[in-house]
Amino acid sequence: MNGHVLVIFCGMVILTGLIMPGVSAVDPRWTWAATTSGEISGVIISADGSTVVAGGDQLIALSRDGRKLWSGWSGTHLAISRNGNYILTSRDQTVRMISGTGTMLWDTSLGVPVTDLSMTPDAALIAASGGDRIRVINGTGTGFRQNTSVIVRHMRLFPDGDRLVITTPAGIQTSNLTLLSEWTDTNVTQDLVEIAADGSSFVTVTNNRVRFYTRNGDLLWDRALPGGNALDFAYSRDGSTIVVGRDDNTVSALDRNGTLLWTDHASYWVTSVAVSDDGNTIAAGSFDKSLSVYDRAGTKLGSSTASNPIKSHSVAVSADGSLIAAVDGSAVYGFSRSQFIPPLTSETTPEKTPGAVTTTAPSLPPVTTSPMTVSPPATTPRAALIPALPFGAILLLLVFREWKS
Repeated sequence: MNGHVLVIFCGMVILTGLIMPGVSAVDPRWTWAATTSGEISGVIISADGSTVVAGGDQLIALSRDGRKLWSGWSGTHLAISRNGNYILTSRDQTVRMISGTGTMLWDTSLGVPVTDLSMTPDAALIAASGGDRIRVINGTGTGFRQNTSVIVRHMRLFPDGDRLVITTPAGIQTSNLTLLSEWTDTNVTQDLVEIAADGSSFVTVTNNRVRFYTRNGDLLWDRALPGGNALDFAYSRDGSTIVVGRDDNTVSALDRNGTLLWTDHASYWVTSVAVSDDGNTIAAGSFDKSLSVYDRAGTKLGSSTASNPIKSHSVAVSADGSLIAAVDGSAVYGFSRSQFIPPLTSETTPEKTPGAVTTTAPSLPPVTTSPMTVSPPATTPRAALIPALPFGAILLLLVFREWKS
């Protein structure tokens, strides 16, 4: 009788293992390997998911299903309009605006190496910075304001294009489009910065501290995250979710009130993070070559392993979370959110994309394309082996043999 009980118990253990979901190891739906020399060092996705652009020593524009749209030029810093019609890049001292079809619309020299770029969602206004220089330029490339009075770490244009927020070694400030300061906070040095989609708030991350400000500069909270320093962070467009990747091998998520929602660990630095507009799809890339995907509650939905380490600015998520992209220096990887569990639900409805910019730019020769080979599309996700299953099977076999004897 005891043998029967043991057999039944072990069977229940195995059945539980079978019905419990495991974290899946996911293969990319598509992979695009660069065939020219040089490194792919960053990736962006238009909000509507129509265009993926990988940058670095070359630019590669791909459709959401991995088809090459065009390639050429180069760019280490990237920004893209929400509809994918305009791509802003920089290389050394040069800032370039490229159309969604791969035509260079204009370029200009900042006079110093460019370290950061920002663009309004409709590409009507851009900002570029480097060293002690910051410049605001019309989307057509004509007319600009420039200031050389402050060392700029990072900066972002407010979505409505009426002002900027700038972080410096001395603090943080907001400036109007004449680049005259309107508000400053010089209590502490500041670094990374992002703005909510409605412009009502902005968040800064410096070392292990996260600060949340209103549009007018009121500091609502200041939180220290015990552990390492931030390497990258993302702020969802709806303002609900802040994601921080750090050099202590962790990725953490906070809500708009500064409450720590969860923390997870990689085996090396978490160098790049991205989040969907509603905060429910979070991607984190690590120097250990792993790409991990989470929901807002911190459930790890799955992971994938690249061929090389994933570095800064090397993961991206579309606005609705349905498309995820990553680069590892030599290739671009594309994933669908539906590959991860649970699948995307109807509650995460994509936000409507603003209309295209109507500015007419001079016609220039198209970008030269280079041949590349795309890998076969859509491989089947690999379910990770659940550790309890082999153990339970062996245990069941031993108990059954003992019972029979």
